[in-house]
Amino acid sequence: MRRRRRGRSEYELTSGPGRLCLALGIDRQLDKADLLGDQVWIEQGISISPRQIARGPRIGIDYAEEWIKKPWRFWIKDNPFVSQLK
Repeated sequence: MRRRRRGRSEYELTSGPGRLCLALGIDRQLDKADLLGDQVWIEQGISISPRQIARGPRIGIDYAEEWIKKPWRFWIKDNPFVSQLK
């Protein structure tokens, strides 16, 4: 991640979906990749209590009209690596 995101602080490496994809080397070649395949996959991680999960509107979707304020953004509360609403 540091090689792909040179010059960024540790908090800027993955704060936001675009930065996360850059840090992990995920690009448009993986569009429609099978998450059950061997190219990209999701692994079981740590258990998170529902009380630890925050939600709110997505950032940077001003074009989305009535969907702008829908709470479709989820993150772990107090996580310093999550992009912040301004």
